[in-house]
Amino acid sequence: MYDFKTQTEYKLDYSDYLDRNADFIFLIVLWLILMAKKPKQKKLFARKISKKTHRVLKIDFDKLTPKQNANYEDSLVVLNKIKYGLSLTVASKQVGISPQTVKRYVGSALKLQNHKWIAKSLDRLLREVRIYEKGKQVWITVRGIKQAKIIGQYHSAIGRLSQGQSVLKPFTKIKIKDASGKIHHLETDITKILAILEQQEDAEFYSIYGRK
Repeated sequence: MYDFKTQTEYKLDYSDYLDRNADFIFLIVLWLILMAKKPKQKKLFARKISKKTHRVLKIDFDKLTPKQNANYEDSLVVLNKIKYGLSLTVASKQVGISPQTVKRYVGSALKLQNHKWIAKSLDRLLREVRIYEKGKQVWITVRGIKQAKIIGQYHSAIGRLSQGQSVLKPFTKIKIKDASGKIHHLETDITKILAILEQQEDAEFYSIYGRK
């Protein structure tokens, strides 16, 4: 026959069941919690792996071999292309260098965002750049994209000298610190700059036509 029980008796039976199976229920709840966290843990683990897939090379121009120097310069070109929206894979293919090599040489200037490598807005990479100083052309090594951008703007202004010397006015008080800490002042005298450019044209003419 059907066993009719009061509501109180059912509550007592349920309490007894919980007491007898408390450990089992605890394990089930713990397993559910761990399963809920598992995707997040996998994602974090994946990010750790991606960051360890390359070792960033410490750059010292005096110690680089010609091949390493070429790889570094190519990596900087790739980095610049990434800044303009290309992916690491596409930019590397255009330059003819592997993405792994790029990450090894300029990896400190890259970051992984939404599973895509993008360029950081600022970096501390070394760059060899040309400036005009005291009536001469000199090559210096600067650290960081900020300094390199200023020099790039300086050369852009020189390209607009036909508009007048005022294009160089913003650079009259700018100081450039090279990687060794030495301070450089950009040449803003239009007469001296034109003389430097004329010397460059003569040197180029000689290098092309001076040998047989």
